[in-house]
Amino acid sequence: MPKVKQISVGASFTKNLGNFQSLKVEATIVMELHDGDDPSVAYEDAWARVQEQVRNGLGKGQPK
Repeated sequence: MPKVKQISVGASFTKNLGNFQSLKVEATIVMELHDGDDPSVAYEDAWARVQEQVRNGLGKGQPK
């Protein structure tokens, strides 16, 4: 079976601002996997990070 070496995850959100204007927020992350890393766990982590960055870009970040 081929070995997974990298995981790339991206997300975007386009918000209609009215008057034919829109705001598009995008985030992408590439994670390099090392021996022993579980690709499924890395993917879940990458997806969570990308979603958080899109929320932050929309001004909807979660308070820390």
